[in-house]
Amino acid sequence: MSHRKTNVEFVVELMAYSVHGALMQAFVLEALGRYARTVASRTPQELDTPLVSGQAWHGCAVEVQQKLAEWLDSDSAARSRTS
Repeated sequence: MSHRKTNVEFVVELMAYSVHGALMQAFVLEALGRYARTVASRTPQELDTPLVSGQAWHGCAVEVQQKLAEWLDSDSAARSRTS
């Protein structure tokens, strides 16, 4: 029986071994940011489904936005220190 990759394994393989190289990393981060913005712009009630709480889904989007902003700010600050 073949091993099905976890979501983490799939994303790591996509970002580390893409035929498009490091461009894939930029693509994935851009996609995360865009989807997070779309979800965060809606109310939790609009996001409710039988499978997932709208509050939780909205919270995930906000967390992604915050972590991307922090990561990009720290990356920008690190470049400034080396200039």
